[in-house]
Order: sequence, then structure tokens, then C-alpha cells
Amino acid sequence: MDASDPATADSSPIELPKKRIPPPLPGDRGVAAEVRSMERHVCPECGGKAEWDPGKAQLVCPYCGTEFPRLGPPPLAGAVVEHDLDEALHRLGEAGRTVDTSTRRVQCNHCHAVLVRSAETVAQHCDFCGSPELLDYTEIKSPISPESLLPAVVSKEQAYHALKKFLAERWFAPNDLKRRNLIDRIHRVYLPYWTFDASAECPWTADSGTYYYVTVTDRDSQGRTVTRQERRIRWRPARGHVSTWFDDIVISGSRGLDIDLLRKLEPFPTKDLVPYETRYVSGWQVEQYQVPLLDAARHGFGTMEAMLREACGREVPGDTYRNLRIYPEFSDKTFKHILVPIWLLAYQYRRKTWQGAVNAVTGSAHARFPISAWKVAFVVLLVLIVIGVIALASQR
Repeated sequence: MDASDPATADSSPIELPKKRIPPPLPGDRGVAAEVRSMERHVCPECGGKAEWDPGKAQLVCPYCGTEFPRLGPPPLAGAVVEHDLDEALHRLGEAGRTVDTSTRRVQCNHCHAVLVRSAETVAQHCDFCGSPELLDYTEIKSPISPESLLPAVVSKEQAYHALKKFLAERWFAPNDLKRRNLIDRIHRVYLPYWTFDASAECPWTADSGTYYYVTVTDRDSQGRTVTRQERRIRWRPARGHVSTWFDDIVISGSRGLDIDLLRKLEPFPTKDLVPYETRYVSGWQVEQYQVPLLDAARHGFGTMEAMLREACGREVPGDTYRNLRIYPEFSDKTFKHILVPIWLLAYQYRRKTWQGAVNAVTGSAHARFPISAWKVAFVVLLVLIVIGVIALASQR
């Protein structure tokens, strides 16, 4: 039966159910999609919702500390598959060009509270009971669901120390910031990513330049005749062809994190992808992609073209080149939608918010940080002193 329909719920037989079923969601239709959080990974000891602990590489109950690996059978082998890009864009139509921006009214399966969630959130903790709340991609009608992910292996403590080490090595960061305790401001997030593969055939044309030198006669400031070697370039047309294969060009599907900061955490080891399982994301905030497949594909193949341009430039004979033109043709175009884990830090310093992040697979860290004004002043003063010393020495 449809538990979200009040009429259906009222007509059900009056009997004590074997399992407690949450009441239906309120019946405000058309305002937001109504979904119920999934009931997954219940602790076998106390019934609490377990969370994935990357340090222990298994599920851990946050209430009683019970550890257990998995509920239910493992995923089928070979579930990490590549999908034909052109076929998917044709099949999805408008859904491949846009993203869902409607909010969702979600009912927690643990305390039955009704929450309002933004469209980009697939999983996070319940605001009332703290239970890890995970939505089913089929229930939220996601046009493309992730089929693979990278399990987090870096613990919160390891991420904290990686960020502290990064800030400690930044000389221009304020000293009091380096001493602050930031561990309570670290959050765990799975970010959506797209990967693209393609075979490329790329003819190119260019002007190839070869250096040669001529002797030039000139006069110096005192009117004396001097000679010097002047470099010139001899140009001739050139053409060639580059064939290559691109594997797992990754494009972020998130709009919530500074893209420059995110690039500092890359690359993510996509060769270590495993089939999607809810146990890996239990207790983690999971973002739904906000960059549609078509936009991500354009970005991905734009990246491939830039890499092809560099490769073709290296193929041009001679010492230099100009007017390089490439004519790429792509085939066997495929994609995957994956999830990658990071530890995200958002901290306040003098009424301004700064971001930091740690790759929860490789442990690489990067953060934005304020610049110490007195340290900048010290460096400027030191440079001025050096310039003054050099100037004084030159006068003598």
C-alpha cells in the first residue's frame, strides 16, 4: 500500500503490526516531493542506525559501539559499468539537461519527524534524533543514480591532523589559527562526480618554426661598431595526427564546494571504485548531482580537447610553432556517475567563513586561510631593506 496516501492508510485493517510503521506524511501536495528515509543498517544489539567508520572499514553503531560489516548479500560482481553517453542523452531527453530543484519533505524512519530537505541532499542526519537518514534514489526519481563509489578510508582524526599540518606549513597564516581546535567543525560528505571515457582521433595543422641566427652589425652607446647574434625563425607548414584513449576524465557534479579547492584534492583513484552500497554512505551526507549530464559531458570533452591540443603541440616538429589547429573526432563515448568522499571543514575566523577539505581516500588536504597582516608587513619591510642595501652597495 502507499503509506503516503491518507485515504489508503485509513482503510487498512485495525491490528497491531508486527513492526512499527511510521504514520503517513502530511498531505500537502504540489509543494515538495514526499519521500521516506530508508531503513538500513540497524544495529543488531540496540536497534540504532549504524554509520560507516572509515578508520575501522565497517559499520559502527554510534549509540552502543557495536561493529559489524554488512547487512544483506554483497553487490553483484561487475556492477561498475560504463554507459553509452550518446544513448543516455537521447534516452533521458530533458532530464539529461536539467536537475531537480524542488525541495523534499522527508520522514525519518527512526523518530518519524517530517523534515524539509533541499534537492541536492540525498543523505544526512535527522535534525531531531540524529539518526543517519538515507533516501532511495528510485524514490526521489533521480534520472541517474550512482552505481559505484570510493569507500572512505581516512578517519576524522586523520583528516583533522592533515588539515592542521597543512595550516601549520602555511607561514602567512595567523599563528592563533594554527593553534585552534577545529575538529568539531569537520563534516563528512560524499560528492557526486561524473567520469568520461572516449577514443580520440585528432588530425592537426600548424606552422612549424626552426630557429636560426644571423650576425647583425650595430653601434653601441659610444658610437663603436659592434656585432651580435640575432635569433630568427624560419616557418614552414606542418601537419600530423594524434590517436589516443581517454580513461576516467573526472568532472565534479557538485556546485556547493569551491571548485578550485576541490581540484587541489584531486585526483581520486577511480581504479579503486566499488559497486554502490548503502553501508558505505550510512551516516555521511550525500549530495545529489547539481551539474546535469549534458553540462558535465561538455566540460569533460572540453578537457579532452585541451589535452589533445597539448599533445598535438608536442608533435609539431622544429623549435616552436604557431597557428595550431586541431580537428578532434571522438568515438566509444561512455560515462559513469560515482560518489567520492571528502572531509569538509568550514570555520569562522574574525567573522569570515573559510573552507578546507581532505580527500577521504588519499588523505591529501587543502584549505583556504586568512593572511596575517603583520607577517606581510614584515616581508615587505625585509624586501625594502634588501633593496636599500643593494642600492647602497651599487653606489659605492
